Amino acid sequence: MRDILSWAAAVELLGVAVLPLLRAFFGNRRDAALLSRPVGLALVAYVAWGATLAGLPFERGVLMIAFLAVALASYLVHRKTPRAGPAERFWGPEENRAALLFWASTAVFLVIRAAVPEILGQEKFMDLAFLTSLSRHSVMPPLDPWMSGKTINYYYWGYLLAAALTKLAHVPTLVSYNLALATFAGYSFVAAASLAMRLADGRLAAGIAAGFGTVFAGNLAGALDGWKYLFFSLPKGAWQDFNYFGASRVIGAGDTINEFPFFTFFQADLHPHLLGFPYFIAAFVLGHRFLVREVSPPVELPPGAWALVKRWSVKLAPAALFALVAGTAISANLWAIPAIGILIVVVFVLRPTRGASLPKAEAAAIWAVGGGILLLVAYLLFWSYERSFTLTSSNPREHGLARTTMTSGLIEFVAVWGILFAVMLAALWPAAPEDESARRRQNLTLATVAGLSALVALAVRAPALVILLFLGFLAARVAWTGLSSTHDASAIYASFLLLLGLSMVAGCEFVHFKDSYGDKLQRMNTIFKFYHQAWPLLAISAAAFAERRWRTSSRRRVLRWVGATAVFLAVLYPAAATIQRLMMRDGPFTLDAGPALARRDRDDALAIEWLSKNARLAAPGKRAPRYSVVLEASGDPYSEFARISTHTGIPTVMGWANHEGLWRSNDPEIAARAAYVRAFYSAPDPTLAMRFVQDFHVQYIVLGNLERRTYPAASAFTSLPFVNLVFPGGTAVYQVFGVP
Repeated sequence: MRDILSWAAAVELLGVAVLPLLRAFFGNRRDAALLSRPVGLALVAYVAWGATLAGLPFERGVLMIAFLAVALASYLVHRKTPRAGPAERFWGPEENRAALLFWASTAVFLVIRAAVPEILGQEKFMDLAFLTSLSRHSVMPPLDPWMSGKTINYYYWGYLLAAALTKLAHVPTLVSYNLALATFAGYSFVAAASLAMRLADGRLAAGIAAGFGTVFAGNLAGALDGWKYLFFSLPKGAWQDFNYFGASRVIGAGDTINEFPFFTFFQADLHPHLLGFPYFIAAFVLGHRFLVREVSPPVELPPGAWALVKRWSVKLAPAALFALVAGTAISANLWAIPAIGILIVVVFVLRPTRGASLPKAEAAAIWAVGGGILLLVAYLLFWSYERSFTLTSSNPREHGLARTTMTSGLIEFVAVWGILFAVMLAALWPAAPEDESARRRQNLTLATVAGLSALVALAVRAPALVILLFLGFLAARVAWTGLSSTHDASAIYASFLLLLGLSMVAGCEFVHFKDSYGDKLQRMNTIFKFYHQAWPLLAISAAAFAERRWRTSSRRRVLRWVGATAVFLAVLYPAAATIQRLMMRDGPFTLDAGPALARRDRDDALAIEWLSKNARLAAPGKRAPRYSVVLEASGDPYSEFARISTHTGIPTVMGWANHEGLWRSNDPEIAARAAYVRAFYSAPDPTLAMRFVQDFHVQYIVLGNLERRTYPAASAFTSLPFVNLVFPGGTAVYQVFGVP
């Protein structure tokens, strides 16, 4: 309980620290309250990371100083901001409502994780390893826990954000891993709610619908599985008969990954697409505010250089905040670059008219240049971070775009997107004109568009385009009406979200980003990453348009039935998955993954605890940092190999070689290290063994059940003259001594 309270306090204090800054940016309390928690973390973590560029450690003390600096800046803004009256409270109903939305959505995943808090399977070991390394060590760039002597060669900004919260709350990583999962789900819910409420004149119903659709809704394939489970398997007592994984492997008969947000948070891989998710949505919230905000009048200040600095600081602060959040979204998940780039350009092009109409060509061109500058600023803010890793391939054919040779079947496509698309269709379907001839013309237009969509889909052999093109036409129709006649900036922006999301989904039918997974899995990562980004854009715009249609239409019967059916179907999958997970509980509810680790292998857990207390951590200094290195079994990914380094943050000589090969373009050193580890445990020659521990600065050697199974002669090294048993047991730890 202490860890949970400490974590909650850190989350809330980070949010309070930026409230006045966000109130000044948004011009209201509602959006500031909803976005304060994720933005507060982004700002404080960025300031603390920036301090490491000057040689300071990335540790709790520096994070506290960064927090105080952000809070002080916010306080100064608070003093200068006009208030409604002397009795205006700092914390009021808007802040209470935002806290309720955030903590209620967070609590759902806290309960799910508390039922089965184990950190095992899929990418969880990798995610825990990165989080533990960033949380325990204070050097930047962070140490690679699976390849000693190296730094992480992967986009790690999301892990840095989670580690910042871990350090501030002073919580063990076996607890903070689960807390971070739930917290980032809550961040995503309130960000989606904020954007939908902005597009629906502040209506709470739109915000809740958008948050639900973004974070908690399942897809149609999952709904069918959930129906069978809830109404057939459960009544028979077969509670284990639910394959929650199947709903994320629908397109291409499982040869692609079609994750959706609820699955992501439920699956609980603390991966970049999860960690960057709330900031991806937040960038679109700040983009909308930046688009529609009035130009601030010049601040009257006395002449002088300091006055000029203050004037330009006030003028550029909104753009700087937008750039920082956009940069955070990109740095946490590099796959967000295309969508965030398009967002910035569109916002700046429409900025001269505040998004209410098409600007003149000259003004649009000038502001487009401004968008390019802001995108450059977002890059420069994280330039040093981007330079700390290099994800390039030695084979240029493995990168870039390629024409896909596969497309999605119509049924499987509907199984993923059917629920969202049904809501969009009901919300965007044009109202029938009262004039009979106008009604016939409208019906003819819709039939023609549907027919043309079908012809195009047949011509390019991409059945999914039948739906995508028709929905795109309806969205474009709303956008054009807004730009040319109604000048409704909210409808135009919602249409932009919808068109961008549809375009991202449609693009996966034509091109894919090349990787090393082979022709059969050519679309796996492309569909995975872009479907995941398109989901919130479509869910939020669908909620905004549905609420608008409900408010303005006198004929609500169709929308009522479609909406009720959509909610029912969307709930089936998360309900089934949650019930099954709760019934899997073995022991009391807890967010600590330590007991689960001890149940799997108590000897490993004891050795991990001892090493966590006794190993030397890395700290910045004038010389290269010296830290402990552990030697343990190296083997296949998605297993418990590298379990010591993963749970302690102590770098090992070689962890999951498969992943290191992906990150480092199959560097020959990776295979060589794996061979060295195998040779050491298999039949250690004293001379070669000494050279090995010298070359890799090994301080501790582990001998547990995993080593004995992997290397039958593993215990032979215990006779080496330079090793000494320092922790006996089923998983023993030996220390290297007398080796320079």
